[in-house]
Amino acid sequence: MNRNYLSISAALLAFPFTATAQNTPPVVTNQIADFTEYAGAPARSIDISPAFADSDVSAAVRLTTVLGTIDVALFGQQKPITVANFLKYVDQGNYFKIDPTNGQLASSLIHRSEPGFVLQGGGFLGTVDPANPANALPVQVAPFASIQNEPGLSNKRGTIAMAQNGSDPNSAASQWFINLADNGGPPKNLDIRNNNAGPYTVFGKVVHNGMTIADAIAALATFNFGSPFDQFPLRNYTQTDYNAHKSIAVSNLVSVPGITRISTLSFSAASNNASIADATVSGTKLLVAGKQIGSATITVTATDFDGGTVSQNFSVNVIAAPGRLVQLSTRMQVGTGDNALIGGFIMRGSSPKRLMIRGIGPSSGLSGALADPVLELHDGTGAVIASNDNWGDAANKQDIIDTGIAPSSPNESAILLTVPSDPNNAFYTAVVRGANNTTGLGLVEVYDLDSGPGSTLLNISTRGGVEPDPNALIGGFYLGGTESKRVLVRAIGPSLANSNVPNFLANPILELRNEQGTLLEENDDWGSSPEQAEIQASGVAPTNAKESAVLKTLSAGPYTAIVRGVGGTTGVGSVEVYQLP
Repeated sequence: MNRNYLSISAALLAFPFTATAQNTPPVVTNQIADFTEYAGAPARSIDISPAFADSDVSAAVRLTTVLGTIDVALFGQQKPITVANFLKYVDQGNYFKIDPTNGQLASSLIHRSEPGFVLQGGGFLGTVDPANPANALPVQVAPFASIQNEPGLSNKRGTIAMAQNGSDPNSAASQWFINLADNGGPPKNLDIRNNNAGPYTVFGKVVHNGMTIADAIAALATFNFGSPFDQFPLRNYTQTDYNAHKSIAVSNLVSVPGITRISTLSFSAASNNASIADATVSGTKLLVAGKQIGSATITVTATDFDGGTVSQNFSVNVIAAPGRLVQLSTRMQVGTGDNALIGGFIMRGSSPKRLMIRGIGPSSGLSGALADPVLELHDGTGAVIASNDNWGDAANKQDIIDTGIAPSSPNESAILLTVPSDPNNAFYTAVVRGANNTTGLGLVEVYDLDSGPGSTLLNISTRGGVEPDPNALIGGFYLGGTESKRVLVRAIGPSLANSNVPNFLANPILELRNEQGTLLEENDDWGSSPEQAEIQASGVAPTNAKESAVLKTLSAGPYTAIVRGVGGTTGVGSVEVYQLP
């Protein structure tokens, strides 16, 4: 926006303007499919954003200012060029940059405030003065090419419009303004071509209580630091400060430290039989939990910014859960290099599987726990398909929280994703290291979050150093469902030489314990097992006589496998858990 429009004269060019587009309710775009779910399984997470659409609003963003949030609905159907331009700045991060002086993130700011008229932003970033880092020295937002003007909606109070540069109506780039009053007609005349300025393209509107925040910003005192900062709103800054210093700190700026997309719709859900299956909403995700055998109908309702609604129904069939591995974990001393904690697991089936993998250290409560685990997930080719240091930094942080098993320490790691399976086995490897090559006791955990029939989590195998207690190699697993399962646990050492693993554990011994710590079975050499014939027939018998195996029929619950060296010997070993047919 330039200043020429402040002078009022006859319009040189007029356009037909409307205040805003007429509201129409949201619509159903895709039917949520009926599905079958296991009783007591983790809640199924369904992205319901593709199931509905807002008829009026194409997208929405949240401007998180230092005084509060301003949510803005965008009219991409009416103003496609302008909305696409604005979202390009948002999506590509141009309203932020790393300040080269202090290495911190500098955000955009409100650089102009005229109470009763407009707030203007999007033009400058709150960087510091290289010569005096205590002071702010804002720099211009890097602009993309200017865009074609798209007038037609009136500059009413609460609308957001693009600013222009000089007398060219097709000069809008990064700067926008929020109308604090009805500015389309006299005296401001922003809806017309007036003194070689305007008309100004409205491309959205402030929703929720955002205008309360805009008015609070407009109520701040403004100061003249020369154009374009001659109406500069500042916090915790007085005329005395201005007279004494004529300088400001970044903390005085009305910064906008967050600009993110938000959903154009809000959602609610209800079940006609909550004792069978219940549903809750988290953002744009629907979480459906099967509680007991039976069926229920779930109704999902979408509401737009103007209060318009639309609903749809789907059915959930809850069945008894079969016995199956639902959680696998391994604990060991995490070293550096090849001595990282490495957990491999196998999935079988034609359906993708939703998994949570965690790298745990501080919350384990163990003496000498790994302080800051870093987690990687590799596919069967060895390629890294996901990684995480601190789980709170994950892009799907809220989804991790919604699982109910987010790590309890901010320094721990988590990866939540859906990965392909294969009827002939799909192989994955989770690797836990210490940040900056630190060491300590760590855990890798794999959770099966599928809520119904599909692929099966067959096994986990973890390789690492086996030392005397408390640094034995410990594998945990949890059987879910209502039926017992045959499970084979192996302790491997000498056969690791076939994979060129140095310093292998020459003679491992294996214990299997239940939740109470009761010893269910111990084995040194697998050939001495009373289940030797069935172990041999399983197809996964150890290949060295000195290695150990336990095969048991187990009911639902948690179990622990412990690998040590006979006579307190040490070396690299592997603990492996297999779910048998």
